[in-house]
Formats: sequence, C-alpha cells, structure tokens
Amino acid sequence: MISKVINSSKIDDWRAVLDKFQRVDVCQTPEYHTTYAKRMKGSTPLMWCFEEGAEYFAYPFLLTPAVITDEDGKEHDTGYKDISAIYGYSGPLSTTKDAAFLQRAWAAFGQYCADEKVIAEFLRFSIYASTKENAHPNTEILKNRPQATTHMPRTEEELFAALGKKTRNMIRKAGKEGLVARELDLAENIAAFRALYDETMRRNEAPDFFMYTDEYYHDLLKLPEGGVRLFASFDGDKMVAASMALVHEKGALYHLGAGLTEYMKLGASNASMCEMSKALLNSGVEFLLVGGGRTTAEDDPLFRFKKSNAIGVDDYYIGKRVIDSEGYGRVIDIWRDIYGESPNTQNIIFYR
Repeated sequence: MISKVINSSKIDDWRAVLDKFQRVDVCQTPEYHTTYAKRMKGSTPLMWCFEEGAEYFAYPFLLTPAVITDEDGKEHDTGYKDISAIYGYSGPLSTTKDAAFLQRAWAAFGQYCADEKVIAEFLRFSIYASTKENAHPNTEILKNRPQATTHMPRTEEELFAALGKKTRNMIRKAGKEGLVARELDLAENIAAFRALYDETMRRNEAPDFFMYTDEYYHDLLKLPEGGVRLFASFDGDKMVAASMALVHEKGALYHLGAGLTEYMKLGASNASMCEMSKALLNSGVEFLLVGGGRTTAEDDPLFRFKKSNAIGVDDYYIGKRVIDSEGYGRVIDIWRDIYGESPNTQNIIFYR
C-alpha cells in the first residue's frame, strides 16, 4: 500500500494519477484546482492518492485552515483544518468498487487527516465520474438540485431532434434573423467575451463571486489545448451571445455564458449553445454538464434556460462529514467564545 499527496502545481504528476481512471471530471484537473483555489483564502489544492497493486484511489480537494473571523474582522486561527471540494463537481475517484479496498483507502486517509488536524469535509460530487459511489460510509449525502445534462447521442441530427420544440424553433429563428454561431479562437476573442460576460453579470446583479479577475482569464489561457472552447453568435461582426466550455477527455462542462438582452428573444444564446454541443459531440465528448440554477428550485429561471438547451436532467449531490468530533467540538467552543452563541452547523464549515 502506497499513499501520497500531490499539489496541483505538480501538473504532470497529478495528471498521471488521473490517467488511471476511466472517467474524470474536468473540475478534478490540476489547472482547475489551481485557478479556483485562488478564490478561497488560505487554501491549498491537493490530491491525496492511495495505491494497492493495480488499484488506485484519488481524492482531490482544498485543504484550508479553520479560521474564525470576529465582528471586528480579526482572524482567529483554531489550529485545525478542513477539506472542501473545489467549486464545481469533484469527489473521490476509485478504479474499483470493492468495499474492502475502499475501506483500506479511507482508513489510510483517516491517518492523513489526523496528521493534518482535519476536522471536517464538504464534498461536491461529480455526476460524470459518479464519485458519490466512493464516499466514506459516514458521509451524509444530500440531494442538492437538478442539473441539466446532455449524454451525447450519435449524431448532430439526433442531438438537435432531442432538444425541446421551442429551443429548436429559437435556433431556427436565429438563423432567419441572420445570426451566425461559430467556434472562436480563445486567445483572440477572450477580451470580447469578457466584456460581454461582465455586462451580462452586471445587468443580472450577479454576486461578486461570478465576476472574474484578469488573473482568472489569464489562467484560462494556460489550460491545455482544447481544454477551453469558446462559441459565440454574431450579428455581423458584433458578438451578441457566447458560451464557454471546459473539456477533459470525454467530459465537458458549460462554464460561462453571456448574451445581450435584445438578442435573447432572437435565439442568439440558443444558437451558440447548440453550436457548442454539436462541436463537442463531433470531437468525441460523451457527456456535457450544462448545469443548474441559482437556487435549488426546479422552476429556477436559470435552470429552466439550461434545461431547454440540454437533453436530460441528472441529480446533483453534496456530502458532509465530521472527521474529528473532538476537534470539531473545540472549534464550536471557540466560536461560542467569540460570538456568544452556538453556530449553525447545518453548514458544516460554518466559520467560513
């Protein structure tokens, strides 16, 4: 039995481990972890690996100090750490479902957590990689929200036919209005995409989390060739809607989208998303996660839009587990000392 920890900065080592698994979510790649770790203060993007003979277990996550910030903004380091899945879809990978192997892997991981003083973990499970099946037996697994998905059919014609009638009509309307959807070179068009995206987010009063920095877009350009694909609808030379996908092998994620309000009713966004789906299908992608809504409601407007541009729906699950009950209790006590009341531990990482 061999176990090791890999930092996402060791791209080749991380990817060599991912190559052991049949299905890997794009959110589990080292580049994605490095990029999103910058959005969580103090976190370190790691992958814990376990090897036994021909079988492998790998668990990518963010390791972060358990710090409590008081009402005056002062930070109190509790001396403990927690584990959380990267924003998106992740969780533990395994080459086998053998219960005995998974038990040994989790036992070894438990020792790692003890050494690092990890008190709790929060997971976001990958639909594509089916990581929920590999969770620790003590993990509380919760259905979070529906996700629009496309399990790719064989041909473009089958893909188009599987879309809803209204969506098909909107795509046809875009063509009749003279709008043209096509794939773009990322480096040459990322500035135009960003301008359209930022305008869309401001118009929709999106939280600051969904406004990305110069560094974020620079990181996108560093992803492997084919790892980011950009599609847009044009009215002449004017970009009026756009869709960005992240890709790893046969899995893809609809990552960012944008569009001008006056072109929504003309089918511009539908056309760019359809072009994205067709291009991904033709390049060998077998699964596209279009995503969920801003809320967990099935009638969430964003989810309904995504659902209309996909051909299926899958459930998305999250997980949470207290790893060190004694340490977790001490962090609760520190919180009580600071705030004079008990925290809401329904959010397992309540202090962040």
